[in-house]
Amino acid sequence: MFLTHRWMGVALSLLMLMWTLSGVVMMYVSFPQTTNEERLAGLEPLDLNSCCAAVRLPPEPLEGATVEMMAGRPVLRWRGADGDGLVDLRSGAPARVGPAEARRIAEAYMVGHFQWVPAMALAPGGLDQWTVYGQFRAYAPLYKASFADARGTVLYVSARNGEVVQDTSAPERFWNWLGAVPHWLYFTALRQNGALWSNVVIYASLLGAFLTVTGLYVGIVMYGRAKRKSPFRGIALWHHWTGLVFGIATLTWVFSGFASMTPWHWLESAGPRSEVAALRGRALAASDVEAMTGALAAHRSPGAVSAEVALQGGRVYAIVAHADGSRERVSLPALAPAAPSDGELASLAVRARPRAAVASQGLITAGDAYHYSHHSTPAILPAWRVIFADRQHTRLYFDPRTGELIDYVDRDSRAFRWWHLGLHRLDFALSARPLWDVVMLILLTGVALVCGIGAWMGGRRLLRSF
Repeated sequence: MFLTHRWMGVALSLLMLMWTLSGVVMMYVSFPQTTNEERLAGLEPLDLNSCCAAVRLPPEPLEGATVEMMAGRPVLRWRGADGDGLVDLRSGAPARVGPAEARRIAEAYMVGHFQWVPAMALAPGGLDQWTVYGQFRAYAPLYKASFADARGTVLYVSARNGEVVQDTSAPERFWNWLGAVPHWLYFTALRQNGALWSNVVIYASLLGAFLTVTGLYVGIVMYGRAKRKSPFRGIALWHHWTGLVFGIATLTWVFSGFASMTPWHWLESAGPRSEVAALRGRALAASDVEAMTGALAAHRSPGAVSAEVALQGGRVYAIVAHADGSRERVSLPALAPAAPSDGELASLAVRARPRAAVASQGLITAGDAYHYSHHSTPAILPAWRVIFADRQHTRLYFDPRTGELIDYVDRDSRAFRWWHLGLHRLDFALSARPLWDVVMLILLTGVALVCGIGAWMGGRRLLRSF
């Protein structure tokens, strides 16, 4: 066991040290991500004057449709079972996103966020470090807009649907080279092969967990074998003591990192597909999209930047979003506010799962163990929570402003919350700052010492062997 731990440490200690140090950076700088709120802030106000008379409706069946402005013109973005599309609502023809349109989209985004447009260089953007993972392939090809502003802003505009899908700044890019990129092994050459990257992370973290278990075993067995409780001296003594004190924290983080990959479908939730279909009540039709576009053309909606067609209980509504990120449900065709009533919220449980008994339901104004804010990831609150009395204790969370399903918890997602999120972020009891920072930094420092000393010992032993 001692030899196994030694030579596994030679192979893995530097990787473990890198994971620990990059985790400190990730406490304060997240991987670049354009949230929906940021995207809405960069959109122009809806203006559907002189449009929508000759719109070619998308083919059915439909999964969703949204109206927004793109390069000064209203467009319809739709999603169907066989793909998606983009329609110019003034001409009725498929919309094209070329360099001129991409430039105007990027300029509008900068005006919405910073109220000015610095000098810009636009170029076709291939796969790079900030657009390497799978979700961006649905938006490819991309245009890369680089701005000469103080923050070094770079935007990525989809040539497929005209959305700004990624927003990065120079400080984000710098710190992510020290944070998320090494922590997730997100190097472009590796990450662009999703299956290979996944297997590398899974097996590296699994071996790291085994390395930690062998170290704990050796450390416990060797404890008390000398007058000073440890038979080791010098740097090996430090490794023994720090391993005993911080070994459990090391094992917690490397194992929860392994769990984050949901290996071999472990902790992989099936998702609320059947509940979503039941809440809609029927399939989305092209006539529903026509009803929304006609209402938007006939009635002004001040401050609105986006409108999405929504089916709830077989009835069609529009979910209108504003530049500040706020959302509201409106009726068609009048676009009058139509927030769900208490009775309608209470009926959502029966509509979503008609044969399941309800244990409890009601409005929550603070987060709970499964729907909660954690630093840079805020939860929608208040929320209407439904807990079912089924074997999985399924939970559904709804936005009381719009009636939309915003969170879903089943047995697998509940296990993922504890085995990965709870253990990796320690957010189950220590979410308040600065207490969380203090505890995390103490533990990360200790784990870094364990791994750093182990790397030093492994390197010295390896050189002696040579």
